[in-house]
Amino acid sequence: MIGTMQDIYQNSHIPFIIIIDEWDWVLREYQDAFEAQKVYLDFLRDFLKDKGYIHLAYMTGILPIKKYGTHSALNMFAEFSMTNPRQLAKYVGFTDNEVRSLCERYRMDVEEVRAWYNGYRFANLDSVYNPRSVIEAVASGICDTYWNQTETFEALRMYIDLNFEGLREKTFCV
Repeated sequence: MIGTMQDIYQNSHIPFIIIIDEWDWVLREYQDAFEAQKVYLDFLRDFLKDKGYIHLAYMTGILPIKKYGTHSALNMFAEFSMTNPRQLAKYVGFTDNEVRSLCERYRMDVEEVRAWYNGYRFANLDSVYNPRSVIEAVASGICDTYWNQTETFEALRMYIDLNFEGLREKTFCV
């Protein structure tokens, strides 16, 4: 018989790590379905908040996590964004040393790869490269605009136009 997460934790003493990719999909795809959004946010809160058996919840998405309207169901998260990754900056993409190493390994011109994908700069880190684009480039041997194959510009335009925390003014070459 399979037990609940609490039961498993009590028997194993090993806490869970939860990973949710694109946690905000429901909010983005069903923007006018406020009741469905509330049900989803309530589910996430009940699933994650104040659970001793959950060690970490790692959620990715375009939208900020903490609040939607008056609903603050997920206010227990520390939020790291692309515009302010704080101490996680070096994990947002590849560092210059990692790109140099990949270029040597795959016989790519490091200067060309830098010119194509060196677009992030943070206060405590000089150069961060788009990981998906770099991997595609070294795997194929061709520098190209791989990032636009993950999502259409039209789907992201609304969020860019919102200019959250000055996003529109920031220049990202990815």
